[in-house]
Amino acid sequence: MTPSRRAGYHQTRENHPALPHLAHRNHAMPLILDYEPTAALYGRCAGAGLTMARIGYSDQHHLLGIVDGAARFARDHGIDELPLGVFSTVGHYIFQMLPRYLHAGHRLPSDGGDPAVYRQRLLRNARLATGFLTTVTDAADPDYGAVHVTHHYDHGHHTLPGGVRSRNELLRDLEFIDLFSSVMFDDTHSPFADNVASSIAYRRFVEGAGRRKVMEGCLEEVAAGGVGLEQSASSSPDQIEAYLARTGFELVVPNIGTESVTARQVGVQWQVLEELAARGAGHRLVVHGFSSVRRLAVADQRRLGELGVVAMNAFSYIPQEIGRRLLEQAAAIHDAHDPENGYPTGFAADGAPQFPDPTGRGDANVFFGPLLDQLRDRQVALIADSVYEILANLGYARLALAPVKSPGL
Repeated sequence: MTPSRRAGYHQTRENHPALPHLAHRNHAMPLILDYEPTAALYGRCAGAGLTMARIGYSDQHHLLGIVDGAARFARDHGIDELPLGVFSTVGHYIFQMLPRYLHAGHRLPSDGGDPAVYRQRLLRNARLATGFLTTVTDAADPDYGAVHVTHHYDHGHHTLPGGVRSRNELLRDLEFIDLFSSVMFDDTHSPFADNVASSIAYRRFVEGAGRRKVMEGCLEEVAAGGVGLEQSASSSPDQIEAYLARTGFELVVPNIGTESVTARQVGVQWQVLEELAARGAGHRLVVHGFSSVRRLAVADQRRLGELGVVAMNAFSYIPQEIGRRLLEQAAAIHDAHDPENGYPTGFAADGAPQFPDPTGRGDANVFFGPLLDQLRDRQVALIADSVYEILANLGYARLALAPVKSPGL
């Protein structure tokens, strides 16, 4: 949508109710990028007391696996509109996801990389990702049309550790921002007052340019990348309320002790969520660290949505768990190579390698399959299975019940 058409979404805060209070409407469309349908999708989750699954990606096979698992869940449970988020980091100082969409190797501007080359890389990768999602989730697609996807720019760092302004983000590149549904403006390396001020300034910048995106903020650096919980204080309910009220942001990421790059269960500081729920903060919280949360009992995972967690980020299980299994699969295929039969096309339940029928040797699809397709298809299937499990644990099956309205309507 052009900036002139987007201008219709540039309204005052008074005319634009908070995210959970937007009426749910059936937006039969592919990838959702504009404000109102994005907010309505979150509102649908809020009305169901449900946490939206937002799954990270760094290449197209990740995206396919994510959508594949969600679409299968929708078919199995009779859900005609399944809300789902995908996200990618851009210039995160620990792990950059979007820059590696086509090729992993890249150099950040802060490390001496050419800013123009870096920007072109990011624009190309984001266009490829959104183009792919737009195609596969088209409402008319019989396989994936039930999946309604938002595209989230995660951890857009205003400042880096030490308070240095980040040169690795494209937060003020409007052509780039147009490719996202929501933006996490991360100024956690500044004092609270500065964080609030810079968040307000960023929202005004985006809206002043005729855009409107669902905005997500953060108060403390969530423990990750080796940062211990003792170095990363849990969020204060007072500050969370103050941040939302002063910035007008729709969402905020509280630190409740879940983030962990080691995927270990580090617990949930329920008292923060319980206090916010008691204050009536609404469904405006986003939790990171599903790699640890997914080890909680299913009832506790679903309780997050009941306490106002409207979205949950998950990614590290893809490289940590699925990546490891792919390495093992590759080693098994290599070790099972047979001079007569070639590479196995699969393995039996007992681990015995399975080779193509000798009569089908003339089929190049079978002959080249183990070398070209097997690991790719395995990766997509493993991601899809994991997403399916996440949706089940979060209670997505309730979306097949009678339509729900957003709270307060």
